[in-house]
Amino acid sequence: MTPLKQILLEEIAANGPIALVDFMQRALADPSHGYYMHRRPFGATDTDGGDFITAPDVSQMFGELIGAWLADLWMRMGQPSPFCLAELGPGRGTLMADILRAANVLPDFSAAAQVHFVETSAALRAAQKHLVPRATWHDTPATLPALPTLIIGNEFFDALPIQQYRKQTNGWSPVLVTAKDNNLVFADGEIEVAPFSDALMACLPDTVEHGDIVECAPMVETTMQVAAHHIATHGGAALLIDYGHAAPACGDSFQAMRGHGFVDPLAEPGLADLTAHVNFPLLAHIAETAGLTAAPIAEQGRFLEALGLSLRAQQLTQLSPGREIDIQSERHRLAAPQEMGSLFKVLGVAHKDMPMLAGFLPESM
Repeated sequence: MTPLKQILLEEIAANGPIALVDFMQRALADPSHGYYMHRRPFGATDTDGGDFITAPDVSQMFGELIGAWLADLWMRMGQPSPFCLAELGPGRGTLMADILRAANVLPDFSAAAQVHFVETSAALRAAQKHLVPRATWHDTPATLPALPTLIIGNEFFDALPIQQYRKQTNGWSPVLVTAKDNNLVFADGEIEVAPFSDALMACLPDTVEHGDIVECAPMVETTMQVAAHHIATHGGAALLIDYGHAAPACGDSFQAMRGHGFVDPLAEPGLADLTAHVNFPLLAHIAETAGLTAAPIAEQGRFLEALGLSLRAQQLTQLSPGREIDIQSERHRLAAPQEMGSLFKVLGVAHKDMPMLAGFLPESM
């Protein structure tokens, strides 16, 4: 039994069930026992200590293409200097390191960029400082500098805590976590009539049936509101990449991963990564409510191909002919529909005076 599980069992015995959102927050960010506070989450296989792999770790091509996208946008927006280059949840810093390396073809871009990371984990901050020592760190995007800002967020929103509600005939039952036989289990709470924000209500499916699960994420909404307000005030854009749905949807997407495999999310809190699918229509709605423009939500595969993924793979193969199989495997992992290509979505939002965002093709809608 993990230390956090023992603590939660004792708290539930004393005070009653806890909301799913509180369980997820504790499991991920408890100062002493939270997953991101002490675990090494990233790794290519379970033998190297990691629990999952993200696109920047799959291939350098991901960061290179995002770097080129950012540099191109910076040029077309008038080359502001200085400007804020911010990343939400930068992992080990791999993506930003690749972005800055790729952008070296435009020395003025790198010189003008003030790199800012939004990260709460001290352990991850240490890893990021090793790869990107020039960065400045923040707990939230609310403290980003008052500059034109380009924001990148890759697999950030999926790790923010969610609350689930189950549709009943007379309202909504919040999903709780309680104890049974010395284990943590799910339970339904007392009926609530209107638990959702106006933004989420605007993004629900037209029909929600009895028993359907709706997931809300207060921290997702707040973080997106803050980021959108910052861009609306100071100018710029955000590129958000994560796994989730591109149309209004219901359903239970709460899951846990450990050692590159799915596990019971309640079994070992603090030792497994907990995530939920991102509601991309909600993110777009919040951005548009703040006065930003939102590009059509794209699949990651189509977006990367529009930026030149296949061409970059060919270039790397010519430079390293002995790595052809590896490079094509990486391209496949990033873009194939059965891999990251379809599950992962891309949302671009921008200040109304920004030029058109590249890579978002009409057929990606």
